Amino acid sequence: MHAIKQELLQYAADLGFDLVGITTPDPLEEAWVEINRRIKAGIYSSLAPGSPEERTTPALLLSGVQSVVMVAMSYSVDPRLHPMAHDETNLTQQLDQCTPGPASVYRGLLSRYARGQDYHQVMVPRLHDLADFLEHLVPGTRSRVIVDSGPLAEKAMAYRAGLGFFGWNSCLITERFGSWVFLGSLLTTAPLPPDPFQPKLCQQCGLCMKACPTGAIIAPYVVDPHLCLSQVTQARGIMPEEFREPLGNRLFGCDTCQAVCPHNAAPEWGNHPEFIPHPLLGNAPPLEMVINLTNRTFQATFAQTAAGWRGKKVLQRNALINLGNIGNVNSISLITAALKDQTAPIRAAAHWALSAVRMRSAQRR
Repeated sequence: MHAIKQELLQYAADLGFDLVGITTPDPLEEAWVEINRRIKAGIYSSLAPGSPEERTTPALLLSGVQSVVMVAMSYSVDPRLHPMAHDETNLTQQLDQCTPGPASVYRGLLSRYARGQDYHQVMVPRLHDLADFLEHLVPGTRSRVIVDSGPLAEKAMAYRAGLGFFGWNSCLITERFGSWVFLGSLLTTAPLPPDPFQPKLCQQCGLCMKACPTGAIIAPYVVDPHLCLSQVTQARGIMPEEFREPLGNRLFGCDTCQAVCPHNAAPEWGNHPEFIPHPLLGNAPPLEMVINLTNRTFQATFAQTAAGWRGKKVLQRNALINLGNIGNVNSISLITAALKDQTAPIRAAAHWALSAVRMRSAQRR
C-alpha cells in the first residue's frame, strides 16, 4: 500500500491540493470531550453540523472506513495578481478619516476566504476525482467526500494528519501557508499507511486575543462563536446592537485574528487562480453596489463566492451597518431608501445606520 499511497499523493498534488496528510479513522476522543464541554458551556456554534459523535467518529460517516485523507488548499493570493485589490490598511481608515465625497467611494471588506470562487465548487469535484483515482488503484474501494458542510471535525482530523497545528484563535496553522487554507476530507475503505502525528504549538503570543474586536477568543484555543464577528456577519435576522459598531466596515467575515498572527506574517502564496478575487467585487466591493443588488447581479457576483450562501439580504444588512460606521453624510439618501425595505433586518440596520451617520457627522463639526 505504500506504493499506492505515493501514487495517490502525487495525483492529489496534480489536482492542485497544496498539502495532503493521511491518518487513521480512530475516534477523535479529545475533540469529543471538547465539543461536549462547549455545548454545556453554551459556546458551541449553531452552524456546526452533526452530533458530537458524528463529528468525531469517522466510522459513523462511512461504514468500513480504514483511512482518512486530509487535504488543504491555500486561498492566499498575491495581490499583484489581481487589479481590483485595495489596500486594506487604507480601507480601515475610512472609519476615522471620513472625507466628503460620493457614497460610492466607500467599500466593505470581504474576508479573504470569500473573495474568489466558492471553495466548495473548487474542492469537492477534485476530491471526487481523487476518490475515483483511488478506486482505480484499489478496486472496490468506497469513499466519502466532505468539505466543510459535513459533520467531520476537519481541523482536529487535519491536526492528527500532520497538516498543521492550532493557534489560540482555533485556526489550523500550516507551516507553509499559515492559516489561510481550506480543508477537505476523503474518508475511504482503502487501508492507506498513516502519516506520523507531529504535535506542535503556536507561538502563544496572545496577539489574536488582544486584537479580536469583540473578545470572542475567551481563552487560548477557545472561541465563543456567538461573539465572533465572522459568524455574526453570516447570521440571519436583526444584528444585535452590541456588534454593529465593532463591525466597522467588515462586509462579510472577519480576518482580524489571522491578520495579526505572526505565523501569517510571511506565508507562501497559494496563487490558485480560482481564488483570485471576483473581477466585479475585488477584496472590497462598493457598499452602494451591495445595497442596490438585484437578484440578477447577486447571482453574477456574490453567489459565485463563499459570501453568497446566506443570500443578498444578509449582505445588504451588513453594508448598511458599514455605512453607519463610516458616517458619510452623502450616504443618507442611500440609507433612507432602505427604510422602506420589506424585511425587518434591513429596516433595523437602516434606522441604526441613519442615526450613526448623523451622530458621527455632528461629532466631526
